[in-house]
Amino acid sequence: MKKEVFLSISKLTFLAGLVVLMEIFVFSLGFAQTSTDKLSSLLLKMEEADKKINTLKADYTQNIFFESTKEKQEISGTIYLKKPGSIYIDKKTPQKQHIYIDGKNITTYTPDNGQAIINKWKDVIDDDFTPVTIVSFGNSWREIKKTNKISFGGEDEKHIIVRVESFKNNGQTIKIYISKATMYPCKTVLKSGGTKVEIIFKSYTVNPPLDKNIFKLNVSNEVEVIKLN
Repeated sequence: MKKEVFLSISKLTFLAGLVVLMEIFVFSLGFAQTSTDKLSSLLLKMEEADKKINTLKADYTQNIFFESTKEKQEISGTIYLKKPGSIYIDKKTPQKQHIYIDGKNITTYTPDNGQAIINKWKDVIDDDFTPVTIVSFGNSWREIKKTNKISFGGEDEKHIIVRVESFKNNGQTIKIYISKATMYPCKTVLKSGGTKVEIIFKSYTVNPPLDKNIFKLNVSNEVEVIKLN
């Protein structure tokens, strides 16, 4: 009789433990689905917000930290964007540069050097996450998703965080902080090896009137224009 009671108690204990495990599994599955749903909703909202943009002006700073040498480099500038594919970057520090992107080529004019270098945009970008890539994320995430894993990275009071990891398994991780109020990227933190890059967008002006001529290189004949590739 005691043996039967012992077996019954053991069986009940086993069943109770199984129920708990099933509840944990279901809870975890539900959380995963919630994260996936949040990410899908966010990306679609970013896409909708981006559709309302015809022109854009965004001030940014880009801080680069080198862990091995403890050095820090700061880059600042303003991005001007005109759809469907015109971008002009007025880079102010550490060296004055004017950068023009038309979707195919990127032209970098450095007044101090008296040179303008033209290169293929795809060769220069090479899957890197630049301020241009981040500011256009709402429009380009589907293309980015082909070579990267995009996942929900959490949220705080003002931001939803998107995590981006390259399929190349190069150890690079990227967190993009999206404003809940505007659905625009506010900050990006990229870590790769011993380098940390932080891009902060300090201000956005949506649909300002922009002169189409600012998107074209206009220099004197004294400037040397070099075309690569």
